[in-house]
Amino acid sequence: FQLVRAAMFKFLVIVMFLAVVVVLFRGLYFLMKDSSDERRVANALAWRVGLAAALIALIGFGIATGLLEPHGIGG
Repeated sequence: FQLVRAAMFKFLVIVMFLAVVVVLFRGLYFLMKDSSDERRVANALAWRVGLAAALIALIGFGIATGLLEPHGIGG
């Protein structure tokens, strides 16, 4: 059961990382194509910062509970 929980947790970390990347590119698109006075670029940046902070907290929680096991550089 521990192996299933660890796999599900790693899947959640991957999904969060992909969400950060999607919001990053969404902000880039708004920056390049949007000419209006809307605050879509700032909103995308706020979402990216929030998701990145949540991802860091999630990784910290995973390490603290033993669901993720960090290893040294080079094995």
